[in-house]
Amino acid sequence: MGSVNCAKCAKLRAELAEAEEAGNKTKVIDCRVLLRRHPQHDEVPVESKGEK
Repeated sequence: MGSVNCAKCAKLRAELAEAEEAGNKTKVIDCRVLLRRHPQHDEVPVESKGEK
């Protein structure tokens, strides 16, 4: 994944990481959905590193 300098993406990734560490599956799903719905940057899809 390319390097993207977007404050919203960074915030969502941080929330996703915290939710994954806490085992909060509902929040994990919410964050992944929001990341996927967030606009793409330079043709690079914005997704969690754990997604395939």
